[in-house]
Amino acid sequence: MDECPVLLTRGSDGMKPITIVSKQQSAPLPPPARARLRPADLAQQSLALAVSLARNLDLEPLIEQFSRSAGDYVPHDSLSFRHDVAGSEQTILIGAAGRHACSYQLTVEDTSLGTLSLTRCRRFDETELATLEQLLGIIVYPLRNALLYYRAQHEAATDRLTGLANRSVFGDALAREISRAQRYGSSLALLMVDLDNLKLINDRHGHSAGDRALQQVAQALRTSLRDSDQVFRYAGDEFAVLLIGGEGSAAVEVAERLRTQVAELSPEPVPVRPTLSIGVSSLRTDDDTQALFERADTALYAAKRAGRNCVYSTD
Repeated sequence: MDECPVLLTRGSDGMKPITIVSKQQSAPLPPPARARLRPADLAQQSLALAVSLARNLDLEPLIEQFSRSAGDYVPHDSLSFRHDVAGSEQTILIGAAGRHACSYQLTVEDTSLGTLSLTRCRRFDETELATLEQLLGIIVYPLRNALLYYRAQHEAATDRLTGLANRSVFGDALAREISRAQRYGSSLALLMVDLDNLKLINDRHGHSAGDRALQQVAQALRTSLRDSDQVFRYAGDEFAVLLIGGEGSAAVEVAERLRTQVAELSPEPVPVRPTLSIGVSSLRTDDDTQALFERADTALYAAKRAGRNCVYSTD
């Protein structure tokens, strides 16, 4: 790839420079698709696009809107935006990737926003790249605001200790999956999971040991389930698992596998080996969120009354 650093400034508005680094695959140049924006046209387009983008704090619609607007001047088959959230790379992809690509590392005021890439079946010419770089100067500040909003939402929906989705989003997720399962006639199971004797771990070994036990369990749940399943930290020592497409004996088998895997974890770095009590309930035809949750919760408490470290099902 040929690398061409480009420095764009915002004129005399007092903002710091925006650094954009472009990388493009080498290939023969095709004829330009459209001439570079004239200064008068650019000013008019910039104002209209900037106002429009500034109204949008939702990240994906913002990227889609920029793709449509940029496509008027730089036709492309796909546009992707990669950014980091809590150490995990997230990607928004619009369209289908083509053979040739140009990519931009976007940094504004010493803050890395992410990587924006366009692809298509023929190479981008220098005129198109210059126009695209002008358009990128319009999106960086709306993009920064959208990322701040997105990350604030992500933090509000995430349990800091375990990195799992928290209780605030569990109710909506449960309602959404019940509605989807009932609409398409698919199956769904809810597992309510309790880390046994967390209070005893905290009292005997300190809260840091209890925190490590919770993190161990969260990691085991996350890595043992399918990508389509959903895991939440519901309360202090409780987790909730939505098994998409799971029901009956199959859901109980999954729960038993989870219980066994946690029971076999090494006691290090936690001084005691954690165990789980799990309640299982499958979706019924006339269920709402409360009915399914209450059955799974009842099953959980039955498992705890039965001596803990076991699975109980209402099915």
